[in-house]
Amino acid sequence: MTKNILICEASPEGIFSAVYYAYEQKLNPNTTYVQLGEIENYELFADYTQVKTDYEKAEKVDRTIARRFGEISYSYIWYALYSQDKEKGNAIYHTIARGLAKAYQGELVNYLQDPYVLTVSKMRQNVWCEAHHYMGFVRFRELKNRILYSEIEPKNHILPIIAEHFADRFPKENFMIKDKRRNLYIVHEAGKGVVFHQEEGQGMEVSAEMYSDEEVRIQNLFKIFHESIAISERENFKLQRQLLPLRFRDNMVEFC
Repeated sequence: MTKNILICEASPEGIFSAVYYAYEQKLNPNTTYVQLGEIENYELFADYTQVKTDYEKAEKVDRTIARRFGEISYSYIWYALYSQDKEKGNAIYHTIARGLAKAYQGELVNYLQDPYVLTVSKMRQNVWCEAHHYMGFVRFRELKNRILYSEIEPKNHILPIIAEHFADRFPKENFMIKDKRRNLYIVHEAGKGVVFHQEEGQGMEVSAEMYSDEEVRIQNLFKIFHESIAISERENFKLQRQLLPLRFRDNMVEFC
């Protein structure tokens, strides 16, 4: 039996467009695979289809998932869409196929004996945990133009998840958060919503000379405080790395 391989963008809209195409063409889920990005190794006896991202069709898939699967399963799938896992497109497609086929009774994401549902659940947990960590570890620095600026380097695409959190926390502040891995920004204007901005190349670079005088003073005081409360005799580097992984520290004032 010929295998159908659908090639699509790694974005949520790209994946949902591939899901829509698979159902539009009445493809058999047992022989269908969703591939993100370019193909590295082509398979024999397989049909390859490049699926163009269609926002209207993607929205239809989104509405169907929300209506048919319920709030919990819907949120699991959306968290998985922000995963860095290269298999997320295929796992999400087959999880949706299981749900639409009514292969299980009850909450779809509870059927962890299914390998695709289990993969989506693991991806959701990984994305949620990283987003939760960054809500506590993000460090803002005030620039001379009074904008609060922060840089992060998450493994997963968590900016859309943490954007609402910080907008609710700082509704009257102008702030920016940059995802250095993806060169993507969220920009929040005081009293307004969050806007996403993608830049080509390395994008804007912020140096210490751009910090406000008050920011520099507070940073120095915070570093002194951080050092003064440390008790050298009770240092436990293994526990520190468990509670605060090394990958967070490059963008935290107290470790710079």
